[in-house]
Amino acid sequence: MLEKEKNKKDLMDHFSVVVEDGKGFKAVPYTEAWKAEMEAVAVELEAAAAVLGDDEAAFKTYLRAAAGSFRSNDWEPANEAWVAMGPTNSKWYLRVAPDEVYHDPCAWKAGFALQLARINPESIAWQQKLEPVKGEMEKQLAAFAGAPYKARNVAFKLPDFIDVALNAADQRNPHGATIGQSLPNWGKVSEKGGRTVVMTNLYTDADSRQTLSDQAASLFCRATFEGFTTEPAAALLSVVLHEASHNLGPSHDYAVKGKTDDVIFGGPLASTMEELKAQTSALFFTWWLVEKGLLTEAEAKHATLRDVAWAFGHVSRGMYDSEGRARPYSHLASIQLGHMFKEGVLTWKADEQAANGSDTGCFEVDVAKWKPAVNTLTARVLQAKGRGDRKAAEDMKATFVDAKDTWAGLRVTIAERWLRAPKATFVYAVKE
Repeated sequence: MLEKEKNKKDLMDHFSVVVEDGKGFKAVPYTEAWKAEMEAVAVELEAAAAVLGDDEAAFKTYLRAAAGSFRSNDWEPANEAWVAMGPTNSKWYLRVAPDEVYHDPCAWKAGFALQLARINPESIAWQQKLEPVKGEMEKQLAAFAGAPYKARNVAFKLPDFIDVALNAADQRNPHGATIGQSLPNWGKVSEKGGRTVVMTNLYTDADSRQTLSDQAASLFCRATFEGFTTEPAAALLSVVLHEASHNLGPSHDYAVKGKTDDVIFGGPLASTMEELKAQTSALFFTWWLVEKGLLTEAEAKHATLRDVAWAFGHVSRGMYDSEGRARPYSHLASIQLGHMFKEGVLTWKADEQAANGSDTGCFEVDVAKWKPAVNTLTARVLQAKGRGDRKAAEDMKATFVDAKDTWAGLRVTIAERWLRAPKATFVYAVKE
């Protein structure tokens, strides 16, 4: 209805409130609709900037710019200062702005968010370790992909990995939390790439770790579960390698005969293939880092079993949502686990008790067979991406996602056991 109004451009602005004025509708900027509240926020931001020292100059600049935007409703100056602030010049992460539209009935008006976090120091250490070998990593994936793809000179543009200390306003969900964002959503800063973050301390509290342990124990056989850990470092490694791999090999903007993956595969399948490429490459690089002396075999095993548990979690959500739309992460998880099941790496022992001692039937992971099976899958995925082979991608989906076979039946068991756990709510804290 609003799009049909003469003043539709103003009404559809992301940072305004729509008000009925007797004649129709008018747009009232946030700074007018909530003038007192916006001014109060600006005052607090300036007060916070005043107590920061010179070692947090970038943070101070952002706070002052954000205060100005809360008074002007022009969010570009604040966005510029926010993107300029990062792990190299601040140990803090803050986003205070109207951003996501999840809470708006029309998914159009920006909701207000406040998120305060610390930059995760372990993630910075991993980025420093990967920087010298990024060229070798690119060559490895190029070898898997084959012609016509050729290795490139690559640069890591990794997200900021953050440990959340506070989620407030529309950023705070009643259950769960957002695990990653690329912001801002609109404007010149967005068009330049904005800033991407991944929240690394979610589900790392004692209660969440116990829940994860219980979930894994319901599905893993005892011998496999003995090698499983809920230590955050195991999950962090996979996240870093996943995000690094988005920069390597035939990525989202790679074109075959002038066509990008969106054109070749179509939107949903293109998303699945890019995420599958990144996560499968992460599985490969975990053991590749052992060969490079950057990771121990014990650490690699912990990360591998954690990746299997991560895939169990996404499989449990189902392959499609209530409206029949594909869930890319569920698809990639099912392809990975389905491949491992077919290769005899992930085996189902129907008569053996799970590690929790109460469920009958469990999965055993043969780590000795893991590497060659991962290599096979990595080659299959990279070749499909590198050649723009839609049929190969659809074949993987048909075999491991849509087929009504033994693996599909086991996915039902995974969901039944994994979803016993209640949804999490969070209280945030960061320890020095």
